[in-house]
Amino acid sequence: MSILTVQHLEKHFENTKVLNDIGFSLEEGQALSIIGSSGSGKTTLLRCLNFLETPDAGTITVQDKVLFDADPAAVGGALPGDDFYWTAE
Repeated sequence: MSILTVQHLEKHFENTKVLNDIGFSLEEGQALSIIGSSGSGKTTLLRCLNFLETPDAGTITVQDKVLFDADPAAVGGALPGDDFYWTAE
């Protein structure tokens, strides 16, 4: 079971797309390194993962619970206000 799954994450600031279709999955015990040149979106990705920034598209799932979905109609059983659920508004 994945402890963290990110799918199709996107973030832009005005006309600059900083994150474009980012996706990965982490299993328990795995480590992930985020590397890249200055300005490539590393910090923006981390800020989206801890909700200091709101992604413009995509989903963030932790242990099979949707924490964020930019398209709330696609979530299924989760509703705004449920534990472990947050939408872009």
